[in-house]
Amino acid sequence: LWARLMLFFGLAVIQPLPTLAWDADLELFDLVEEIPQTFYEFLSVNQDASSSEIRKAYRKLSLTLHPDKNKDENAENQFRQLVAIYEVLKDEERRQRYDDILVNGLPDWRQPVFYYRRVRKMSNGELGFLLFLILTVGHYAVIWSIYLEKQLDELLSRKKREKKKKQSSKMTDEIKSLAQDKNERSDRPHWHDILPLKLSIWLYYSVKSLPHIIQDVKQYYKDYKEMKVKEKEEAEALAEQEMQQKEKRPKVKKPKVEFPVYQPSTNAAFVPVYDQGTSIEDIEDQMDDWLEDKKQQKMKTQEWTEEDLSQLSRCMAKFPGGTPGRWEKIAHELGRSVTESLWIKASAKCIKNKSSEINTFNQQEHIKLIKSDK
Repeated sequence: LWARLMLFFGLAVIQPLPTLAWDADLELFDLVEEIPQTFYEFLSVNQDASSSEIRKAYRKLSLTLHPDKNKDENAENQFRQLVAIYEVLKDEERRQRYDDILVNGLPDWRQPVFYYRRVRKMSNGELGFLLFLILTVGHYAVIWSIYLEKQLDELLSRKKREKKKKQSSKMTDEIKSLAQDKNERSDRPHWHDILPLKLSIWLYYSVKSLPHIIQDVKQYYKDYKEMKVKEKEEAEALAEQEMQQKEKRPKVKKPKVEFPVYQPSTNAAFVPVYDQGTSIEDIEDQMDDWLEDKKQQKMKTQEWTEEDLSQLSRCMAKFPGGTPGRWEKIAHELGRSVTESLWIKASAKCIKNKSSEINTFNQQEHIKLIKSDK
């Protein structure tokens, strides 16, 4: 019964689009249930009356039951019933269904249509109450089923243990039985386990704990803000500490690389000194003389003697190619300045060329002497 109620209550809530025949059957059931007498008795005709006889009876009653001509309070309802009866009897198919109802009767509680028709006529409030009632009974039945299933499992497991082990003493058995009775009493469903009371208890405790929940939320929000402020302050303090460390850190000056600077000897330097009374022409003459002396001195420095050349060759052998600072070391050995190292490097090639020319000349002269002796 409950399964049928739940099934057709679900159908009523979902309300699928029924076919026209299904709607016509439901309307016919409702009309038969509404009118206490048969349709033929209402029209005052026989059950095997023809369509023309039914039409004549309908016209005759419509003149008397029409609301414009009948001042009775139920005239409108009677006229509506008359029209509905005529619509059923003038259609052969619907008339045949009505005749079947007269023979077999309306669907009873053993047929699903019975429950669907009842649910279909309910209002929204009645449907809600019915749904709540079904959920309550179903919830309580589920609780009991869980309890009974647990008891059955315990009973089966107990029997298995009894087969394997023998009872040690009666005292232990009594203690176990008392403990099991307490567990059964605690696990057994009670009247306060039904759904309405469960919902009421849950709602009561929810409302009661609402201030504490609000307070906890406020405290959590406050702690969250304090944590954010603290993190911000720590970040600022760390940044400030790093800035102070950078400011306190001593600046290490890199040592400057000192390159050797050529300092000419003071003996060879000539710095002309001019009196304030000298004229421009005298100064120009002195400058010309000073420039000529510098040129002659430069020509003298560029001249190489045989000793210089031999010393240069020894230094080149002493400092072979690939030696770091080779030409600076050679210039130091020769007693010349660093600025002359480039000139020494360039003149080395010329020296090699000159030495090769001298060697070839000596070889040619030696060959000539040998030929003359012959």
